[in-house]
Amino acid sequence: MLSCKEVASRASALIDGELSTWQTFQMRLHLAMCKGCERFIGQMRTTRDLTESLPASDAHDEADEGHISAILSQVHEGKQEGG
Repeated sequence: MLSCKEVASRASALIDGELSTWQTFQMRLHLAMCKGCERFIGQMRTTRDLTESLPASDAHDEADEGHISAILSQVHEGKQEGG
C-alpha cells in the first residue's frame, strides 16, 4: 500500500487524470482507508476548481474582488456544512 507521503507526491497527477489504471487504484485504495489523505486530495481539488474559475486577467478591479468574495463565501459555507 502507498504511504501518505507517496499519495501527497502523486496528488496532482491523480486530480489531473495522469495516472495509470493501477496507480489510480492504489491511490483510491489508500484514500478509502486514510481520511487525512482523502481530505488533502479534496482540498487540492477545491483549490484547483477555484483557481480555474478565476478570471485570467492581470488587472484587479472591483468585479474581480466581488468574484473572489463570492467564491470565499461558498467555501466558508461548505466548511460549516461539514464539506
